[in-house]
Amino acid sequence: MSRLDAVQAFVDRARSADRPAALRSLLDDISREMGFDYFALIHHVDLTGYTDALTHMNKGELVALGTYPDAWIETYIEDNIVSNDPVLLASHRTNMGFKWSEIPSLIKLSDTHEDIRRRTVKAGIDDGFTVPAHVPGEANGSCNFAMATGGVLPERNLEIAQLIGGFAFQAARAMVVNACPQAQTHVKKPLTQRQLECVLFAARGKSDWEIAQILGISPGTVKRHLEDARTHYDVGSRIQVVMRVLFEGRIGLVDALR
Repeated sequence: MSRLDAVQAFVDRARSADRPAALRSLLDDISREMGFDYFALIHHVDLTGYTDALTHMNKGELVALGTYPDAWIETYIEDNIVSNDPVLLASHRTNMGFKWSEIPSLIKLSDTHEDIRRRTVKAGIDDGFTVPAHVPGEANGSCNFAMATGGVLPERNLEIAQLIGGFAFQAARAMVVNACPQAQTHVKKPLTQRQLECVLFAARGKSDWEIAQILGISPGTVKRHLEDARTHYDVGSRIQVVMRVLFEGRIGLVDALR
């Protein structure tokens, strides 16, 4: 199975997962297949509502799934480390995945940040790779893949981790939204075929002008279709639209990236 096929298989299984525990198991399995020891999928908010039984997700309160050591999770929540975690703060400065060794290029590290870093390593978590998840109007989030202290980051799988992290957060977010009746105010109509075609070619890296030439429409029409798609999903960028459409299965991963 190719790496893209593995990602597509994860997306298909994540989309059909009916409970948070099932998604945690799927993400744990693929994290280890990619060469990581741990993962943490979280909204960057007060985590005192977190329980290992995952009732916070079943109630539609927040995204919080992970496999970090229990003792560290307890300390992380009790000391409210989420508010000063340099990994999470760095994720607010970019939309792309980054290695933890790159954090100093994204934020200025304070003594508090350095202390959190030392405590994290002492807890058994060393290097890592973080995929930011930003949805307008919602709390920031991220999917964090980590190595046990002394482990070596699987560099060759970071691009795949970028995809898996984005899809995993979307799956978890969907569970939380669907569990919260207040969030289900109405059902939107699906994207039109033409909008999907524009998203597909945008996924392949085509410009508005190139898409217009392929589809035989004007660049302005392409721009409008993509803007309508962003509005439909309430996101701010093309890549976020692509991630949503791929997760819903409206277009295939191999088709989008060929």
